[in-house]
Amino acid sequence: MGLTKVTHNVLESRYTGSSALASSSSGVTVDSSAANVFTITAGHNITFNFTNVKVGDVKTIIITGGGGSYTLTLGTINGSSGTYNNLGGTYDDTGSTKNILEIKFVSASEAWYQISKAAS
Repeated sequence: MGLTKVTHNVLESRYTGSSALASSSSGVTVDSSAANVFTITAGHNITFNFTNVKVGDVKTIIITGGGGSYTLTLGTINGSSGTYNNLGGTYDDTGSTKNILEIKFVSASEAWYQISKAAS
């Protein structure tokens, strides 16, 4: 019996896709099954609520600052309150600043994350 190659083309979108999110004052739902990389430009204070999370998921969210002194909050994981452990970095809402939120889900209710931005 031969080995089957796992290639990028056979992986689900949760591992290979990219998706744009819309800024909303009522919270932003991040469907973890939809993509691996998400993008958003802040137009409000942002609360990310993660759905369809599986243990081991790693997601990247590229957040472009809106310039309105908007804040970033990490909300629920699969509909319940989550515990978020910051490895470092803070969100910078300066207009057009690119922030990268990288987040690793270690259980159905806990994640570790870091926020970075390009050096100026």
